[in-house]
Amino acid sequence: MYFTRAHSEEQHNRGGMNVLSTTTTNTAPPKVNDVSGDADNPLQGIVLIALGIGTFSLQDVIIRSIGDTYPGFEIMFIRGLVAIGPIFLIVLYSGGVRTLKVRHFGLNVLRGLLCLISYTAYYMGLQALPLAETTAIFFISPLIVTMLSALILRETVGIRRWGAVLAGFAGVLLIVQPTSGSISPAICLPILAACTYAASIIITRRIGRSQTGASMAFYAMLVFVAVSGIAGLAFGQGQIDTAVHPSMDFLVRAWVVPTALDALMIAVCGVIAAFGFYCLAQGYKVAPVSVVAPFEFVSMPLAVFWGFAIWSEVPTTLVLAGITTIIVSGIYVLKREGLPGKKPLTTGRGVRFSL
Repeated sequence: MYFTRAHSEEQHNRGGMNVLSTTTTNTAPPKVNDVSGDADNPLQGIVLIALGIGTFSLQDVIIRSIGDTYPGFEIMFIRGLVAIGPIFLIVLYSGGVRTLKVRHFGLNVLRGLLCLISYTAYYMGLQALPLAETTAIFFISPLIVTMLSALILRETVGIRRWGAVLAGFAGVLLIVQPTSGSISPAICLPILAACTYAASIIITRRIGRSQTGASMAFYAMLVFVAVSGIAGLAFGQGQIDTAVHPSMDFLVRAWVVPTALDALMIAVCGVIAAFGFYCLAQGYKVAPVSVVAPFEFVSMPLAVFWGFAIWSEVPTTLVLAGITTIIVSGIYVLKREGLPGKKPLTTGRGVRFSL
């Protein structure tokens, strides 16, 4: 997924946050500089964000295309094995192996698990829902971050941003159309993806000042590989595949040896994960968050385009109205965060990175 995500989770995820109080020791990891320190090239930042989001949209297309043949955990496992190498190179480039010595290892694992749930739920949803609708619903994650920041971190959220949050959820209702009488249960999956992704961002806000974005991405990818590998050992033979619903089938079907072409496509997803992360991380480093974050919503027209071009999916007028409402609400929240004196609720990466 993209998430967003939106707002960083790796750094990348977009950002910095309050750090849990700890006792300082001689072995503490090096202090990480604020990712916005070099924020002086808006045009370059916009190009990098758009490029990163564009590559993640290709990942959506690839996984949806092969999702009726290969289980999600198998795709996740191969993608993670491919991505971990390039991400480790980014770790070396952004501070070296020493940056992997972190203060909050448990929170890194929890954050990785939340990202994994978000990733899994998002792509399960894609197996049963149109691409544009799934992407749009996932993009309520920045609005959920706003809610959680107020409720959990006790950050101040003004009436205007609360209004934008409510408008965004109204956009979801336009997409879901609860009075239509034909709601797919799968609609809950991108909502779950958005909620768990937003929760991962809150954790990022807690640990981001003491870690680099690359180190957070590295540990998250390790969690992806470990959990998907265990899942493959547990039910990779299709022991619990009931084929009741395409979303569930995507999760539990038997692992199979991919063809050369499909293996290449899955491997490309791993390269996309590393390349997309780098673009998003750099984009937020060289330009202000409030300037470049709205360009993550480039993902929406791309989702509409790919859905129509490949699967002949044409959003209805109400769905387009809902998508527009979510985009406008999300951009408004991001722009309000960028005003002087506002404490950013999000920081550092893109809504879609960890996915």
